[in-house]
Amino acid sequence: MVDHPRLIEDAPDEWLLGVSLADNAAHNFADPSREEFHLTTRATALLVDDLEYAHTEEVADETARALLLTEGAYRPDEKANPADTIQRLEQPSGGKHPTDAELERVADYLRNAEIDERAEWITEEFIEESRLESVVSPDELQTKRNRMNSLRGIAKDL
Repeated sequence: MVDHPRLIEDAPDEWLLGVSLADNAAHNFADPSREEFHLTTRATALLVDDLEYAHTEEVADETARALLLTEGAYRPDEKANPADTIQRLEQPSGGKHPTDAELERVADYLRNAEIDERAEWITEEFIEESRLESVVSPDELQTKRNRMNSLRGIAKDL
């Protein structure tokens, strides 16, 4: 069953993001599966505290994709490529549209995130093809590699 991304409270103060993902086998005509991703503390703060999403509430597509791309929504038992996850994401047409305020908060979240190098291209593409383009530039993103190189430069200067 394909459904929009939804916030799920698994236990008190334990939040998950439920999404529909297509099977990753090529040419498989199986129905997409509903899968749950744990949320980091920062992602939980964004959704629950800042944006005030509630249990089972539909999460705007831009917000859900940003969390998956930055690994703010993750599976604790596997190290998945965020780009692969986004490419498997299935959503019905329509759905919740983020407010301008939500887009600003998601843009701040993206600016302060460290993007996995494997997901850099798809994150840039996602921004350019969404309403986020009006509030954040792909040039403002920081990859994990860039951050580590920057820290190495600081360490050398010391």
